[in-house]
Amino acid sequence: MEKLNRMAVFATVVSEGSLAAAARRLGMSPSAVSQHLRALEQAVGVPLLHRSTRKLTLSEAGAAFYPGCEAMLNHALEAEKRLAEMRDTLSGELRISATVGIGGQPLCSALSPLLQQNPGLKLRIIATDNVLDMIEHRIDIALRFSRQLSDANIIAHPLAEWPMVICAAPAYLSRYGVPETPQALSTHRWIHGHRTHRHIDFHHPREGALTLRLAEGQVVSDSMNVMRAFTVAGMGLSLQPLQEIQEELHSGQLMVLLPEWRASSLKLTALTLERVLPEKSQQALRALRDYFSKNHRVVLADMG
Repeated sequence: MEKLNRMAVFATVVSEGSLAAAARRLGMSPSAVSQHLRALEQAVGVPLLHRSTRKLTLSEAGAAFYPGCEAMLNHALEAEKRLAEMRDTLSGELRISATVGIGGQPLCSALSPLLQQNPGLKLRIIATDNVLDMIEHRIDIALRFSRQLSDANIIAHPLAEWPMVICAAPAYLSRYGVPETPQALSTHRWIHGHRTHRHIDFHHPREGALTLRLAEGQVVSDSMNVMRAFTVAGMGLSLQPLQEIQEELHSGQLMVLLPEWRASSLKLTALTLERVLPEKSQQALRALRDYFSKNHRVVLADMG
């Protein structure tokens, strides 16, 4: 590697025409440039430059050697330029993984303006409820819900925190009755998710915390959309993010039960592998934060 560095110094000296000019361009002292040249000539075994007090000229060997050194330096500078463009401009491919629910309209609404403003930016969205290995799939940003980070090298960027409410379909409530107390929830049928399987921790602003053991459900899924579909079909109670069931609440397909008793909030987090991010990842994170902060502030009072 040191020899390659000296070849770059040699090419710069030739292109600049003097040791002093090369030293200024390289941010080195003229003596340091001279030392690099002497070491390179010793390594290749032939003189590369003829030096006089007024000018430098290439030796026959130097003239043969210079084009290769110049090409090497130009390729290195071009590679550095391309890397800087990738880092500082919004171009190339941005790979985002998200759950099926988030990967649809929310990401479209959040990131469409960014794409319209930057035609050179390409977005690849991998919509899956499975947790993907970010390195293996070359994921720039992973959007995940309420996950413990198993890798200390992954950086978490909080995006939103959504209240979770207990809901059921009117058809289910007419068949099995409306639970009036949190204790009554344990006697009902439940549609379980990975966070609600058999136990749920509830909290009331005045009455404190309560942990309930629930009856085993007929349906268990790690997909909130699947749980919601079975809940609307009257198959049982489930916990749902409040802002994601607004349409079902307004249409009467679902009803919120015991609204003051809340389970742990659902936290949406953007994960990255690096703390210092390319410009396109920074801009995408900013767009996601802006979107979720403006469009997902839903509270029970909003249901009118």
